[in-house]
Amino acid sequence: MMKRFSFLLFAIPYILGMALSSGCSKTDDAQTDSDSSASSNAFVSSVFDYQYGPGQHIAILSDPASMAGNADHNVLLGGWGGYIIAGFNHDVENGEDADLIVLCKYSVSPEPGVIYVMQDANGNGLPDDKWYEIKGSETDSADCLRNYGVTYYKPANDSANVTWRDVLGNTGVLPNSSKWWWKKTADSVSFCGTRLPDAYFNTLQASGQQYWAVYQKRFRYGYAENGPAPDRTAGNGYLAKDYDCNLKGNVVEIDSAIDADGRHVKLASIRFVKVQSGTFQQAGWLGEISTEINGIADLRRLMNK
Repeated sequence: MMKRFSFLLFAIPYILGMALSSGCSKTDDAQTDSDSSASSNAFVSSVFDYQYGPGQHIAILSDPASMAGNADHNVLLGGWGGYIIAGFNHDVENGEDADLIVLCKYSVSPEPGVIYVMQDANGNGLPDDKWYEIKGSETDSADCLRNYGVTYYKPANDSANVTWRDVLGNTGVLPNSSKWWWKKTADSVSFCGTRLPDAYFNTLQASGQQYWAVYQKRFRYGYAENGPAPDRTAGNGYLAKDYDCNLKGNVVEIDSAIDADGRHVKLASIRFVKVQSGTFQQAGWLGEISTEINGIADLRRLMNK
């Protein structure tokens, strides 16, 4: 089990002690639990946990609980590691095609988030079983780090910045982050999960200027807030193949779930979803690359409404 976090930004009734499929805890064989109801809402009905990662949007955060039953409530996850955990009031069945959709605002820049799913294997209605990561296009990349972890540290004074140390021993400073700390009673905050490759590169780095562009061949599928973006180097645009332009979100197949060792697992259904900011990148004047989502829905129920 991961260490329970005691630094919630909002008061959410259930503080989660969780085992991440990213390797933070050993994963056993998948189990199934199916309990669907015709009257169930298409959208997640509960938000169980929310942790904001240090980021530039600290002044405009809203109550993440409002995302329950909602298709248009913007939730900011902040810098790498920030996450939200939500659940349905029914099991989302694993069908032949896409099963879920993670909604996001139409954006000119993708900010990929890692998606995890969980069954209610023990039947207690809480997300305290095993997480399985949705395999994306970058999972097998050498630049994708599963079982990654970062601890952020409170600025030493009002003019200092947030500092960090990761599980590999690397350290650093988040630029212009003196006002990003939101935990009045905590001196540090830790996150564990999958770190994705950088999403952007500076096309003018050699000249000492900044013009940030999307890596066109990265993030083709499997991530949240991964939608259309202009390709500033080729001029022909970018579109993740799992982005639905009509519904404005990334569709998810439960069949893409993998365990901590990267092996595919067969899940008959899921009940809970976690979305976590996946890139640990400060892109110059763009600031941190931080995932934002608007809602999570059972795709088949949403389409049949």
